[in-house]
Amino acid sequence: MKKGNMIISIILILIGIFVLFEISSFPSYEGGTITGPDFFPRILALTIIGLSLILFISTFISKDESKTGLFDIYAIKAYITMVSILAYMVALNIIGFIFATPLFLFGLVRFYGMKHYPKLVLVSIVITGIIYSVFKLLLAVPLPTGIIG
Repeated sequence: MKKGNMIISIILILIGIFVLFEISSFPSYEGGTITGPDFFPRILALTIIGLSLILFISTFISKDESKTGLFDIYAIKAYITMVSILAYMVALNIIGFIFATPLFLFGLVRFYGMKHYPKLVLVSIVITGIIYSVFKLLLAVPLPTGIIG
C-alpha cells in the first residue's frame, strides 16, 4: 500500500504540473480580472498537486505497513462504485439528468448502508433539485435531457 500511494501521488503531481503548463497558453484578460479561462483549471491543478504532496509526505512518514488486497470488501465496494458512476454517465445521455441522478443517488446511498427508504427517496430528490437549481437555473448550464429532450 505504501509503494502504491507514493507512485500514485507522484503520477498525480506530474499530471498537475502538466495541467499548469498547458493552461499557461490560455488567453488572459486585461483589466485585472482574476477569473479568466485558466482560473478553475489552475485551482484544480494546484489542489491535485497539494493533496498529492500531502499523500506522499504522510505515506513517507507513516509506519503503517498494512496491505489492501484487490478483493477486500473495501476494494470491491470501490469497484462497484466506479462501475455505477460509469453506468450513471451513460444513463445521463439516455434518460437525462432529472431521471438518472435521483436513481443513481438512491442506489449509491442505499449501497453504502442507508436503509430508511422514505429518507432515501427524499434525499435523492432534494439533492437532485439543488444541483438542478444551481446549474440549470442559477448558472444557466445546460444539463443532459436524454429522451425527454
